[in-house]
Amino acid sequence: MRYSNELKKKLKKEGIRTGDRIRVSYKQKKYDGILMPRTGTDEKDIIILKLDSGYNIGLELSGDFSIEKVDSRKEKKGHETIKSISIEKETEKDVAILIAGGTIASRVDYRTGAVKPSVDEEELVSFAPRIAGIANIEAKKIIETLSENVSPDDWVTIAKAVKKEIENGKDGVVVAHGTDTMGYTAAALSFVFEDLPIPVVLTGSQRSSDRGSSDSHQNLTCAVKAATTEVAEVMVCMHGERSDTFCYLHPGTKTRKMHTSRRDAFRTINADPYAKVHWEGLGVEMIRSDYRKKDKKRRVKIKEHFEENVEMVKIYPGMDPDIFKKQLEKTEGVIVEGTGLGHLPTNNKKIMEALKKYNEEENIAFMASQCLNGRVNMNIYETGIDLQSTGVIGNLNDMLPETAYVKLAWLLGNYNKEEAKDLMTENMRGEITERSSQTKL
Repeated sequence: MRYSNELKKKLKKEGIRTGDRIRVSYKQKKYDGILMPRTGTDEKDIIILKLDSGYNIGLELSGDFSIEKVDSRKEKKGHETIKSISIEKETEKDVAILIAGGTIASRVDYRTGAVKPSVDEEELVSFAPRIAGIANIEAKKIIETLSENVSPDDWVTIAKAVKKEIENGKDGVVVAHGTDTMGYTAAALSFVFEDLPIPVVLTGSQRSSDRGSSDSHQNLTCAVKAATTEVAEVMVCMHGERSDTFCYLHPGTKTRKMHTSRRDAFRTINADPYAKVHWEGLGVEMIRSDYRKKDKKRRVKIKEHFEENVEMVKIYPGMDPDIFKKQLEKTEGVIVEGTGLGHLPTNNKKIMEALKKYNEEENIAFMASQCLNGRVNMNIYETGIDLQSTGVIGNLNDMLPETAYVKLAWLLGNYNKEEAKDLMTENMRGEITERSSQTKL
């Protein structure tokens, strides 16, 4: 903690430590709560209290104020770090938790009021003490960033870190990641790994770990449980509904964040989740059986290169054809986010000529749908037939646009263009389903 010398003396005089219940009298008001660890590096006197409601507040103290200890911190399992907890384990499996930033590894900075990545390895696992009874846990921080800042280089960093844990004999790996681009990273890891021998589970939270309504503890606990299963796939583990009932295990290439803030924001698109992990009892209820079975004898291989010159172009009414042409320049491949069944304004000669020229130059233009649910079908309307005649591929696929983007960048980074073009329309990692799921939207 970095407080002023004056405040340090007051805390020491009262025998107050982090975790004690204290009362702060300030500006004719009294605040009772648990003294939380100090965040930030400045020396402003900001006291962080966890109130009885479960929410935290930050009080910037100046002038006249008093602090008194109400009760000493309780040495309960739920308030200790993972290293100090002794719980009988369900199994002797070894699970690595790799921290790649995001809200799950963040807390509120009470100087600014904003959430920022700042939680270390021991703090993160202490938010979910129940995981100590599931497996032997080893946590490592590999990246410290919010997920909107994650790049393909970070995908490679994560993939190499996961591979190292596999080679070290881990039974499963959990990646704590931000939710905004979790679908991209899950897809990237799905393509990078070949012959994956163990579960790799991405998880995160919509609300930071020091908030009363945080989903981090359940998501992380269920993810660790998923990492001990026989499902040797890249998966995303997040809340399955608004309440704390269960988490879904979503396929890495079929996962989309569908809400900005709800805890059950993630959905499997055009397919079904692999399983549910129930919060009560941590029972795993399988939904699908078409998954790769765990086999630690398999030797994992990675193809980690991603082509930088790949773009996504979103189609919209009245789009400027010159902007469209500009987006195609200096790219090796482009994902076209078309409307409906995979359409764009074919009555615009400039756009059609640009696409034809682009494909004649042996670049790859792949069609995905903005609708997300359902399948591209460029056989039904004349516009679709015309698009195919220019060389646009992707007919009858049901890939998410972001998965298609990741796949194309990965293919162009590891294969020649002819191979990449052929493989874009093949199902490699469950990204294209034979029949789209008709589950409720």
